Amino acid sequence: MPPNRRRIYLAYGSNLHPRRLEARIGSAPLLGTVSLPGWSLRFDKRGGDGSAKANLHAAPIPGETAYAAAYEIGRDQLRVLDEYEGCGGGYETFAMTVSLRGRAVSAFTYLTPSQWLSADLLPFDWYVDLIASGARFLSFDRAYIRMITAQSSRADPDHDRARRELCDMGLPLHAHYKR
Repeated sequence: MPPNRRRIYLAYGSNLHPRRLEARIGSAPLLGTVSLPGWSLRFDKRGGDGSAKANLHAAPIPGETAYAAAYEIGRDQLRVLDEYEGCGGGYETFAMTVSLRGRAVSAFTYLTPSQWLSADLLPFDWYVDLIASGARFLSFDRAYIRMITAQSSRADPDHDRARRELCDMGLPLHAHYKR
């Protein structure tokens, strides 16, 4: 990527909310939201912490659509984001052409190669809360938000991390993290 070239990053997981992304990589302009027809959101990426993380899959069922936030990021931010996302060790970058404000644009997101998939894991409840918070902030379709909040999840055994993640985003603590 040339030194000053900025790229469009499509966030669909815990980086949906601008505040979460900014805490990770600094200021990144939110360009808008995009629908991703033919894609579905799933929680089947094996995370390094033993939980499931969000992932996009090409949807075999006609009419399925996922949603993402489009952010503009620079070269240095991309390097930091690659570290957070475990690029090369769980997620890989994937180029997409999407419609943003009625115009076709080149963008990228992170998808999970098959060797990192697991149908046996659940995401942590705080992680699902982060994604739902971003979806609400961005005014995604209500049915989509309900689908996210209905995702089966489990408590994080690392209560300090859960409290920190939820408090950093101003989200309510689950009762099991108040102890």
